[in-house]
Amino acid sequence: MANLHRLVLAAALTLVASLAVASSASAAPGNGADVVRQNECYNDPGSGTFCIDAKYVQNSTETPSGNFSYHANGETADKFTGEGDLQGCNGSSSSKFNYHYLFKNGELHEQGSHQTGTFFIDCFNTQYDCTYNYDIHYANGQLQFDRGPEFNCKRRED
Repeated sequence: MANLHRLVLAAALTLVASLAVASSASAAPGNGADVVRQNECYNDPGSGTFCIDAKYVQNSTETPSGNFSYHANGETADKFTGEGDLQGCNGSSSSKFNYHYLFKNGELHEQGSHQTGTFFIDCFNTQYDCTYNYDIHYANGQLQFDRGPEFNCKRRED
């Protein structure tokens, strides 16, 4: 039973890494947008090492009337290597995402988020291949739809 808890924790940590695009990325300006390439690793003692490789384009615009728009579109590839209680666990993920936010007079007016991805986890001689996706759209003070996150995982057979 302890191995099952560790497997679930390792899968969750791998997914969290795939959803993370850290704010400390370096951007290179280009044609009205920023091209961001981020490649970094960090260690969580007792859990493991996470490496994030993200590439995306982001653009923001502010109008004189007080509207602020932000858009990002890109992809990530991440790896996890377990240590401590998760020694021997490894994971990897990849995702594609598209985010858009529109603020009017400092308040969120519209948000659209879409992400799809895959992840693999190998922990305690148990391996899973998974896919996930989510779509969210919020406008005019109401959530118009919230699909997901939806997961589909299949255990690899020996």
